[in-house]
Amino acid sequence: MTKFINVTNYGFLQTQLPPNLFIKLKEECQNFKELREMKSHLSGTGIPKHFFIEKCFSELKEYILYCAEEYEKNFKYIRSLKFLNKNAPLLVAPPWLNVQKRYEFLPMHSHDGILSYNIWIQIPYDIKKEVGVNGNASTLQFVYPKVDGTMGIHQFSVSKLDEGNLIMFPSLFVHTVCPFYTSEDVRLSVAGNILLEVK
Repeated sequence: MTKFINVTNYGFLQTQLPPNLFIKLKEECQNFKELREMKSHLSGTGIPKHFFIEKCFSELKEYILYCAEEYEKNFKYIRSLKFLNKNAPLLVAPPWLNVQKRYEFLPMHSHDGILSYNIWIQIPYDIKKEVGVNGNASTLQFVYPKVDGTMGIHQFSVSKLDEGNLIMFPSLFVHTVCPFYTSEDVRLSVAGNILLEVK
């Protein structure tokens, strides 16, 4: 008898923000010139600028904790982390806004914490035109080692249909955000991390 055995890995939670929360968050993001700028280890030439999300943080935090609970129910990821001597509550760290201009990109990186998330707020381009320029244009790509030693890629091709969508993933997942080419407007996305709170 022949059997095929798949090796599993932790995956992604993908969902849509509640409409009222998305409207408030989008309004705050579109007024990014009024927000406090954030510097990170990625900040530099050709990299999107980051700004702190503050007005919507409290309401967003509640929804992020709900998503983390749903992620854990499905993947049982947090309970697999065995480096504390007792349980610690989850803490949602302050989120930030990425303001990405044409040709800008985010290089390969991972995040702090145990879980991270990304929310697409404003997508300024037509995805069909983007793909016509470059097959990887405007994608969010996760890179991971496969059992044969090569690297695998799981990518999200981001279009206007993704506005208001959230994905959640383990913070150590290495990823990159590719540039877009066909719009003079900005792409807006919100990102953040979930930590363990030590009392």
